[in-house]
Amino acid sequence: MKRPAKVADSCGACAKKPKHDAKACDFLLKLPLELVQIIVRKGGLSRNDVINISMLSSAHRTRFYRFAYEKVKLTWADFKRFNDSFKQKQLVQSVRVFSDLENPKATNFGEWNISLRDILLNCPNLCDMTIEVMTSARCLKYQDTFDVDLSDKITSLSLISHACEAADESLFELSQIQRFHNITKLTLNGFFVSKDQYFYPKFKPDLSDFRVRSEDGRLLRLDTLELVNCRWDHPFNLSDVFSPTYPSANPILFSAGQIPEFTAPSTISLHYSEESSSFVVSERFQSFIDNDSDEQFLFQTRFYNNLKHLKIVILYHDTPDGRYRYCYPSLSAINLKRKFQAQSDVTGDIETRSILTELESLILVGWRLTNVQELDKIFRVDDDLTYNMEHLELYIKQAGNNHGKGKNDIKSRLDDIFNAPGRNKHHCEISVGYAEDCLDGHCYDGVFSKLH
Repeated sequence: MKRPAKVADSCGACAKKPKHDAKACDFLLKLPLELVQIIVRKGGLSRNDVINISMLSSAHRTRFYRFAYEKVKLTWADFKRFNDSFKQKQLVQSVRVFSDLENPKATNFGEWNISLRDILLNCPNLCDMTIEVMTSARCLKYQDTFDVDLSDKITSLSLISHACEAADESLFELSQIQRFHNITKLTLNGFFVSKDQYFYPKFKPDLSDFRVRSEDGRLLRLDTLELVNCRWDHPFNLSDVFSPTYPSANPILFSAGQIPEFTAPSTISLHYSEESSSFVVSERFQSFIDNDSDEQFLFQTRFYNNLKHLKIVILYHDTPDGRYRYCYPSLSAINLKRKFQAQSDVTGDIETRSILTELESLILVGWRLTNVQELDKIFRVDDDLTYNMEHLELYIKQAGNNHGKGKNDIKSRLDDIFNAPGRNKHHCEISVGYAEDCLDGHCYDGVFSKLH
């Protein structure tokens, strides 16, 4: 496993100081706790760095030792030892259950036979989980030894499949995580996502658990959806998969306490590498990026109603035979301008919208652009619509001849579209680059990686 790089020289130096140089790091004791948390969690410090800092003195230990136990990594075989012996469970905020790929038999046994209940029960501050599976996430559907009273603390869930490809063997359906109701961020890597057509909530005969069970198999609080090398197939779309409807008891009897029916994330990120090159050219993906080609688009608008941030990254590591060199999709295939009507949350009025004009940020990486004039067709909207765009990043595939479509020309044209007087409610910051720079800089290696 590659060790995270240290970004703060002073803190990195502190981590390497011997104990008698503790005074050189006294400034860390004077910083507000909130700033210390940012340095530790986002500054690239490893667990060993944190341990070394905490060993400088008793004061440093009091301040920093808690961060050494925030994140825990376990195989399924480690569960019993962790539950029996680990004494700092109250400090654990994040757990990663990783697959022992050298012992797939034991890993598969653990997925189907070892419950998450004890970890959920004994780690009161646990809020983030990453679970690796050998193939599909079907095993999680039968984790029925706990209920939402334990799993509602989980707000961020990442699932990673080690299957060779996103096919039926790596199936993911929301019903597989039906006990996790409070997830606000869901990340899936390497799955074939679909809707469980045979699932329905299981109520008690007197319907006393109607409200709780009505949320089974749904993520009504989902705010961020990230898909890495995930595909879906006809007849389903992302709205069907992540905002499904199921058979239910007569809702009229409970109209006073109805829960929302639809999931509407504010952030959607899609990442694809060469292993998904066939899906990127498929009809399902084309329907997602081209609203006009999707015959069911107007039935999905509630799913996209709150969408503010969209990222679509397509990066292929080239092979000696150059097979992926020309597989990047054309930017002109994107059409997010189709109009639909929605009710304003503020005024209650019916408004005309489009996905593009409601976005606050848009990041597109790995697209072919034939000429600068295409940008008008892709991004310029009718006069009755106004942009909300604040941040736009575009990384195109670099062609052999960039005459007339250099980065400056592209940025200038985008600036003319999004920052024209009276056309945008905000000033849009625009960045333009090449997809090759993202590959050479390993910008998304961590996103695509399945390794712990």
